[in-house]
This record gives sequence, structure tokens and C-alpha cells, in this order.
Amino acid sequence: MRPLQNILNAGLIACLSMLLVACGGRDDTEQDAVSVDSAMTPDSFLTAINTQSAVAAGEYQVVVSPETDGQTGSYQLSVTLPDGSVQALSGSWPVTAATRLNNPSHDLQIGSGGALRFELTSTVPGHLYLVKNGQLVDEQSSTSNSLIWSFDASGVSSEAYAQAYYRAVDPNDERTTLADWQQVNGFDQGGITHVTFRDTKDLGYGRDMYARQTTDGDIAFYVNNYVVILREGDSANYGPLNLDAALAQDSERHIGSNAIEFSRLDPDDPNSPRILKFFTFSPADSDGVQTRITAANLDGRGTKYMPTMCLLCHGGTMLPLNDNGDFPVQTLLSAKFNRLEPNSFEYGEGEGQTRADLEDELKQINAWVHESYQSQADRDSDTLGKWDASFAIEVIEGHYGGEGLPNSTYDAENIPAGWQSSSARPEGVELLYSEVVEPHCISCHSLRGNEAGQRELTVFNGQTVSLANAVNFSSYEQFISYSEKITEYVYRRGVMPLSLRNYEKFWEDPEGAPSTLASFLSGFDVFNDDREVEEPGKPFARPGENRTAQSPVQLNASESLFSTAYLWSVTDAPVGAVYSFNDSTSVSPIFTADTDGEYSLSLTVNNGNESETSSTVLTIDSLGRDQTELTFVDDIRPIMGTDSLTSCSSCHNPTTGRQGIPVYYDDSNANQYKDVLARVNLATPEDSLLLIKPTNRQHGGDIQIDRTTLVGESNYQTLLNWIREGAVCGDDVNICP
Repeated sequence: MRPLQNILNAGLIACLSMLLVACGGRDDTEQDAVSVDSAMTPDSFLTAINTQSAVAAGEYQVVVSPETDGQTGSYQLSVTLPDGSVQALSGSWPVTAATRLNNPSHDLQIGSGGALRFELTSTVPGHLYLVKNGQLVDEQSSTSNSLIWSFDASGVSSEAYAQAYYRAVDPNDERTTLADWQQVNGFDQGGITHVTFRDTKDLGYGRDMYARQTTDGDIAFYVNNYVVILREGDSANYGPLNLDAALAQDSERHIGSNAIEFSRLDPDDPNSPRILKFFTFSPADSDGVQTRITAANLDGRGTKYMPTMCLLCHGGTMLPLNDNGDFPVQTLLSAKFNRLEPNSFEYGEGEGQTRADLEDELKQINAWVHESYQSQADRDSDTLGKWDASFAIEVIEGHYGGEGLPNSTYDAENIPAGWQSSSARPEGVELLYSEVVEPHCISCHSLRGNEAGQRELTVFNGQTVSLANAVNFSSYEQFISYSEKITEYVYRRGVMPLSLRNYEKFWEDPEGAPSTLASFLSGFDVFNDDREVEEPGKPFARPGENRTAQSPVQLNASESLFSTAYLWSVTDAPVGAVYSFNDSTSVSPIFTADTDGEYSLSLTVNNGNESETSSTVLTIDSLGRDQTELTFVDDIRPIMGTDSLTSCSSCHNPTTGRQGIPVYYDDSNANQYKDVLARVNLATPEDSLLLIKPTNRQHGGDIQIDRTTLVGESNYQTLLNWIREGAVCGDDVNICP
């Protein structure tokens, strides 16, 4: 056993990218998150960048009607808004029709995207309509005198999402306990590879891992996780003592188990592709049973739901549930194994516990991971969102001496071809890879992206390269093409590295990895007063991109991180213009102006300690399209060009389109609107893939919306305003749900 002081010190040496099993264990759905001042500290680890919020910020109306024509009565309506505040509303009906017209309407001001809950009690069965700008967003009916209608805060991380996932990967409920899962995967038949270690770069858990391959080629792993809680929410919980608990298989420190199997998507079809299936199990109860659970508190930062907490670092593409409540097949197909990184583990010192003792077992597990990559690479080229496995294969082969994995030990010093020094690359590129990208990025990013458009070449940094799959960071050029996003995500917003332990390790020495990375980022300017690279936590004012709209305009600064107070002002305006904010201290005020032209809007945010000011230009155009009237049917489909050969749908279609493209936008897609909505970020509209992809070279089709042209900028503004106004569908029953 190690001295306690060493344990506490080493416990601060946290994590990195998710390894083979990135999910936690203990069912802590009732446990509060550790107390963190979100106005000063990044705290959104292991959550999706786009949570698929159900609603955008802005003004809404909830209309309350009777369920049946001609009924009279009264009602009480409680509305819980995303910020947790509750509005108590009431009303009555004369003799009216069961419609949203001519029934009581109540205004709702929603400051940020998130959860909504309606609780209606009425003398007769009621019906609720959620309306924005006169357009129906959604509705809910009831056959009783009470109605509860909830919108989850996230469309990709919720109890409903987890339940749908387990129905998809275990339709016959054959894996509801760990013992059942073990039996399904033949762990009672021998042939088991076993390793125990502490994952110093992941969650800091002690891991007792078991793996085997079935006779029909399926691959299965499970791991028992051990954590010694010294102080709730403290990094000291994730230190070397967890290894001792795992080696001792200390049941009191066992927080739960995870299991992954690589088996057929359709268990009754031997020709269906193999997919990864994730399961999380509770600690053993008094009878020794470990029950399957839908959520866990991984790192003291609150409850996360299956499978999103796993898929985030296993290359998953999180799409919302289908209209019928089924789990999307594309998301099922998207997950991949993470390779084991033996150099990042801590091992025991006893016989059979050292790294040398376990090297063969570690290689065997990585060989199975490699086999799974090859299997995924062999999928049909027309598979939507087909992953390009070549870089992940190159990485794992590089660590074991090349094709066939000839070396018996893992070489941590390998530099992939796309990161090796050359005359076209800056000095120190290999150092950037070995000190920043490999330990903090590549485990997750190498599992991202798709094959579509990789033959599309562009000139970048003086070289002709493909940036279509740049998100997998397979080369220096692809990585550095994201310079602006890296600065924003890593240094301003603190959402990368994505896991808490990895984040802590990255920022452990600001003069190390953070400074090395910053030295390669063009225009980097995130410094403190001493010109040192600054850790996230400083207020980040985000008033939104420059926009063109009609007055009045709904503004939204809810994504101004590390901020608790807001102040809007106008620094420049057309001569003689009269303008106003309905509340200049609101996070989402309404701006009104009587004169067309450009208005420079300033947003100052603070957290009680520091402040930051940023600006945006709002162009008022009374002759342009009214942003409050924009719909998918009338305005967005034409831009996407369902009838045009020079549009999104010219590539995003199943006949003449790019192979491996992740989504079809043409009229053959019956879920066209829903698939577009899945690429929309209602919480932070400018982060929507629908805007980012076609305006950047990392898009497999190169730049399709060129903002340097009048047409391109007009189309961008239409898309942005539509998303900011809630991305409503319209009235065409053949297109809109």
C-alpha cells in the first residue's frame, strides 16, 4: 500500500481521453453534482457539445384549449422554464373549438434552450399547444383532467434516450444483469484475457478488466471499476489507491461495472454489421446481483445517461430518437473501441501484476480492437456516415511495429506519417503531437469523421490536402485547420478536453501543453495580464454573429460562459435612429429600431470578479424577409435545393451523392426536416453543423455557402435567423411532423 500523502498528490494527476471503457459505474442518479461555481469554472465535462435542446431562447406562447369541441371549463397551468423558475397560470373557456385559435394564450419568455415542463389541471380534458411566431412548435393532448408535458433538457442524454438504447441493443432483455451479460457472451466457457491497472489518463478508476472473443467472432469486454472516496468531488479520489482496491477486488470500493460487446446489429442476421453495444451495471446488491442501469455519476459532476456518456469518447454520432421512439441506427453504427494505452496505466508490483507481466494480454486486447476497426472499415461504402478507419488503424499498427502488429510491446513514441516533420511543416510539429495531440486529443478524435468527400482537395498552408475528414486530426494540416475552434473550445469555453481528468491533466502545468499548443495557433490572444496562457474561467461574452433582420429582433447571450450579469448597449447607429432594448440587462432582450441600417451592439458580461465586452453588428432591413416568419418548408428547403443540381442535395442524396455521406437532404428522405433539425443547435445557433459544414473547407463538399458573395451571405443569414427563431417547420403536413 502507498503512503496517503503520495496518494493525495498522485490523485491530482488525472486523466485523458476515454480508453476502452469510458463509462462509470455506481448508480448515482440521486446524488447531487459536486458544488462548483459555474461562473468561474468549466463544468460541462462528458456532455454533448450540442445537447439537442427542445426549444431555442425567445418568446413563445402556450395555448390552452379543451380537448373536445364545445366544452366549457377552467384550468390551472404550471410552467417550469429552463432556468428552473415556475410560472403559475390560469384561465377559463367559453364554448370554443378544440383548436389553438380563439383559446387562452399565455406568453413565455425563455432565456436559454433547455427543459420545459407543463402541468395542466382542468375541469375537462385539456390540450396544450406550444407556439412561436404564430407557428406551431408542438402539441400535447389528454383524455383526463390532468396533463403533464415535458421537454427534456437534452434530446440525446435522458432517461428516455437510455431506455430506447437498451431496447435497441438488447431487444429481448437478455442482459439485464452483469451475470446475464457474461453468459450471453460466453464468459463461462473460458478463453478469458484478464488485466488490472489504474487508468491515469481516463477517469482515474482502478480497472479489473476481462475480455474474450466468441467462437463466431464477437468481441466482449467487461470491467469492474474501483474508487476509494476520500472526499466527495475531490481529485484525490482518483489516485493510486484505486489500483490497490482493484487488485484486492475490494467489494466496498466497487462502484459498478461496464461491459462492451462487438456483436451483430441484428442478432438474427449473420450478415448484419457488428456494432459496439454498451452496458452499465450497478455494484452488487446483498444477493450479489449487478443490475443494468441507465445513468451514472462518473466524476462527481452530476448524472450522465447511457449511451451518450460512453459514445462521446467512443466516436459516437448522437442523433435524437426517431419519431416512433426508436433509437437511430446511424448512432448505433457510429461507436468504436478505444485502444488501450499501456504507457498511461499504473500497474501493481506483485507477481503477475506488472506491465511486463501483462504485456501479452494488453496486446491481445489491442489486437481485438484493431480487428474491430478492420471490420468497420469493411462496411458497405453507402452506409450513412461510414467511418474512415484508416487513421485509427495506422495509429494502433504504429504502436506495434506496423501491419500485422509484429512487435510484442506497445511503442508509445510512434509518430504517424501525417505528424512527422517536413519542410512544409513548422519546427516542433512532432513535439506538438507527442506532448499535446497524442495524450489529450487523438484517442477520441481518431474515432470521429466519415469517408464522404475525402477526395476533395484544397490548398491549405501552401499544401494541397484533403480537409474533408479533418476532425480525426490525422495530420498536422487537418488539426491546425481548426485553429479558431481550438482556441475557443480549449482556452475560452473550457469544453475541451472533454473529460474532467483529461482537462485537469492538460492544465496541470500551463507552461507545458497549453503553452505548446498556443504557440501553434494563429492569432492566439488568450493571455492574462502577465502575458501567460490563461486557463478558462474568465467571462466570455458571446452576443452572436453579425445578423441581418427586421425590427424587433430577439437577442441571446445565454452562451456567454462564466457570466452572471449582462449589459447590452448601442455604440453606433444610423443618424437619427430611435432604438431601445426592452431590458438591457437581460440575457435575451428584444431590440427595436425605427431606421434601417447597421447597429453596433456591445455586450458586457461579468461574474462578479471580472468582465469582458464583445460586439456584434445588427443590420436592420425592413424590406428583407421577416425572420419571425421563416419556416423550413418555405425558406430552408429552397436553400438546400431539393430541385437544384448545385446545392446541398446534389451531394446529400442516395443516387448521385457522395458515398458515406452522413445524411440525405433530398426529397427521397421522408425524415428530411428531422434530419436537418438534428444538425441544428438551438442553444448556440452559430455552432450548428448546418452553418459550420457548408461554410468551411473541412466540409467534404468544400465551401458551398460562400459568405464573401451576396447570395452566400443572404443564405447564411436566412439559416441563422431561422435557427435563432426556433427552427420551426411550417404548415406542410407532408413534410412537418
